[in-house]
Amino acid sequence: MQLHPSTRKLLDALQSFSQNKLSRREDLGILIELATRHDMHTALDDLSFLAKFLHKTYGLMHRIGKDSDGYEKLSREFGENLEKAATLVRTLIENGPEEVTKRFTSEYLGLRADALENFLELMYNLSWYKNWLIDHPQGSF
Repeated sequence: MQLHPSTRKLLDALQSFSQNKLSRREDLGILIELATRHDMHTALDDLSFLAKFLHKTYGLMHRIGKDSDGYEKLSREFGENLEKAATLVRTLIENGPEEVTKRFTSEYLGLRADALENFLELMYNLSWYKNWLIDHPQGSF
C-alpha cells in the first residue's frame, strides 16, 4: 500500500523519537494512513491509547508473575483490552486494500501464538505513536 508523503514524514519522526525501536514501522504507517484516508482518527487515537496500556500491562504481568496478588485482575483487563484493540484494528483495515486486510488478519489477528506476538509488537509500535501525540499535541514533525 502506498503511503502519503506526510505519513512517511510522520514515520520518520516516530522512528527518530523512538530511537529506532519501531519494528513494525510499515504496518504502523498503514494504520495511520487508513485512519487519515477514511477520517478515522478517533479509532486510531483509541487504539494507540489501548496499545500503550497493553504494552505496559504485559510488561507488568511478566514482572510480577502469575502467583502475585492482582495478577488475575490484570490478566482479565489485559484480555478485555486486547479484544478491544483487535476490534479497532479490524475497523481500521476493513476499508483498506484487500491484500492489507488479508495480511493483517493473518499476521496480527489470527488464532496462533505467533500472531499474538506480532500483535503485541504492533501495539508496542503504536505506543510510540501515543507517546508522540502526548509530546507533540499539535502533531508537528
